[in-house]
Amino acid sequence: MGKTEVIVDTCFLQKLSSEGGETDNIKKVLNELEYIPVVHPYIYEHELSLHSYFVHLVDEGYIRVIQYNEFQKDASDKQSYEAYYNVLYEDMRLALEAIGGLKQIEKLCLHKGQTIYNTHKQGSSMGDVHMILMASYLQMPILLTEDSDIDMLRDIAKRRMRLGQYSLQIFNGIQLIEEIAKKEDSSLTIKEIEAILKAMGKRSVVSDIKAVWRQNHIV
Repeated sequence: MGKTEVIVDTCFLQKLSSEGGETDNIKKVLNELEYIPVVHPYIYEHELSLHSYFVHLVDEGYIRVIQYNEFQKDASDKQSYEAYYNVLYEDMRLALEAIGGLKQIEKLCLHKGQTIYNTHKQGSSMGDVHMILMASYLQMPILLTEDSDIDMLRDIAKRRMRLGQYSLQIFNGIQLIEEIAKKEDSSLTIKEIEAILKAMGKRSVVSDIKAVWRQNHIV
């Protein structure tokens, strides 16, 4: 079974690496699952590039930045991408408004000279829409994030874009570690897994992950 390219976002990488203090933990977890991390060019330009430890992972070739021409093959692709972007963003804004939770996003108002590519607003979910669109255009199977709102955005995209049988799985760091704990042939020991969880600030789930490990390993 070959390796799988998976989309990663900033919050996932920050959580798994303990805000850049333990970047090797990213490699330990993703390598164990045979995942190759890739990022949307928007996410790299506006978020990852602000952190030297993530730039290093890109420069050394561990994280691949997908280029726009890989999923926008021509002017027609670019036009439809931008049209879908506006629809998905507004649908998500209205859905969050209807839920009435703490997270709310403003209408997408771009001023002269601003585009969906060169504009970044903190907490606006602009990057999330870009990632879901890239995943849909390239039919990528997995997205790794700590943002639970992306589930909603995935469902909006499936409905709006008529994606047929295409399915996108979304996982966070704890879910990946649980998958590793289930592997009988895991190269990571339970002590290494525990250390990763503690570095992530997830001591509360250590006992649960250990229980999963015991169910799948002869102690």
